[in-house]
Amino acid sequence: MSTKKKVSQPPELPPGMNPESDLPPDADLEERFNDFWKKNGTGIFGGIAIGAVVVVGIQLFQYLDVKKEEGIREAFAATESVASKLEFADEYPEHALAGLAHLQVADEQYASESFVDAAESYAAAARDFEDPTIISRALMGQGMSLLQSGNVASGQSVLEAVALDNSALKQTRGEAAFHLAISNWESGDLEGAQKAIDIILELDTPFWAYRANLLSERLNPGLVTEPGS
Repeated sequence: MSTKKKVSQPPELPPGMNPESDLPPDADLEERFNDFWKKNGTGIFGGIAIGAVVVVGIQLFQYLDVKKEEGIREAFAATESVASKLEFADEYPEHALAGLAHLQVADEQYASESFVDAAESYAAAARDFEDPTIISRALMGQGMSLLQSGNVASGQSVLEAVALDNSALKQTRGEAAFHLAISNWESGDLEGAQKAIDIILELDTPFWAYRANLLSERLNPGLVTEPGS
């Protein structure tokens, strides 16, 4: 039988436990763990507390954001008159619903033949929106309002911009180009009218292409009929 004494091995420490401590060398694992916790427990709990505060803060922010959004939507739904819609748009200028409020106001103003005000409201709606398809729709309203208010040159300029805007819907471009063609024809600018018709014919818009072709027949030198005849 061997007379060698077995060398006792210290208990294996969990990862992260500091082997340097005031405990005696023969301290067991439980004693070492308690010593480690006394020295580091406060920091561990502090980290947990900070993490909890961050999580709660994020959840609270999201909750308040949702409640704010619900409040804005409810405020918009409560608007009925032109004045209340304009007040809403002024109160929430950065919100997408401000653009919708301006657009609804513009449509009402156009229907009531308040064309100068409608042009301003359509322009405001175009500034509020980010979607190019809606922006082009608002700009077309602005162009038509300018034409109706007697500001023909500005109205034609806006309509031409919409007609040439590749980010706009083809139907919107076709309609803008057709109104531009009519305006040019009424102004005696037959070349400009034909250019607007050519824009329509390059688009895949059967309805506006049909109307453009009819107008083109009237622009033929031998068949031109004065507007209103």
